[in-house]
Amino acid sequence: MRCTLLLLAIAGCASAGLPPEVIAPRQAAIFTSPETGTLLGERPRGTVAVIAAPPDSVWLAVKKVYGDFEIPVTVENPSVHQLGNPNFYKTRQLAGQSMVQFVDCGSGMTGPKSASYRIYISLLTDVMADGKGGTTVQTTFVPKGLDPNGTSGEQIPCGSTGRFEAYLLDRVRAALGIAIR
Repeated sequence: MRCTLLLLAIAGCASAGLPPEVIAPRQAAIFTSPETGTLLGERPRGTVAVIAAPPDSVWLAVKKVYGDFEIPVTVENPSVHQLGNPNFYKTRQLAGQSMVQFVDCGSGMTGPKSASYRIYISLLTDVMADGKGGTTVQTTFVPKGLDPNGTSGEQIPCGSTGRFEAYLLDRVRAALGIAIR
């Protein structure tokens, strides 16, 4: 009887007040077959910067920059300070710049694939107090490409050049009135 009450009490505590869900970008699947299983691409890594401004101000600046870049925000979770969209696409341009500057999907006979492919993107930004009056900003940018003229419908893993993450952080600093490096 005591064990049953203890289990019920533990189960009741476990389901009450769950923290909000934090979304994490997934590794790209490169190849899947029954013989080999699934081969995964490199684990996504976030670009981290410290900004000398309070987290609330940085949060608003990040939201503004997402709007300026015409990135639809589907994840907005102020309690864990995460903002972004884990699944949207752009073609040819991102944030008013050529996709080729930001994404590398390899090259084909006509040049860089990211110039003509539909690029599916997971973009998430975490805004956290750094404990010293500033803010740590981590942005994770994971692109995948799809040939709009292809017949397979399979997305291919692409890489970030690192320029988009730097551009986003520079625009956040500018929105805060902080001089860009």
